[in-house]
Amino acid sequence: MVHNANHLSELWHHNLAHLRYDALLKLKKLVSSIPNVQDRHDGVCLGCASGKTTRGPCLSSDNVSYGILHLIHSNMCVPMSVHSISGHIYYIIFVDDFSRKTWIYYLKHKYKAFKTFKEFKALVENLTGKKTKIFRFNNGGE
Repeated sequence: MVHNANHLSELWHHNLAHLRYDALLKLKKLVSSIPNVQDRHDGVCLGCASGKTTRGPCLSSDNVSYGILHLIHSNMCVPMSVHSISGHIYYIIFVDDFSRKTWIYYLKHKYKAFKTFKEFKALVENLTGKKTKIFRFNNGGE
């Protein structure tokens, strides 16, 4: 059963980034402006439940990274339901398989993904002096 945020404890749980209910009680002792909250709740918080879901493993691949920029993974998010302050609704990430260094770019329009990819590629190749070998995209059509 999924509970709603009508109860005061639920409201504070949501507003404080899904803080554990027992931590809400500890916070109440430290901060005077927090009203009486309870450590008991019914059901499961939908946000907490969806945050704990996992995706299945990726398909295996013969590609193995032997150094930085040998294998770069990329993925682009679906449009976010809430715009950022600057009006961005997409983001694209690039992850170096060898070092796990991650770059994230925020986009206002999906059609700018290829331009962003070219800028990213030029940036990392200039910084490292190495050429990228393999790019693995999410096949989202960007």
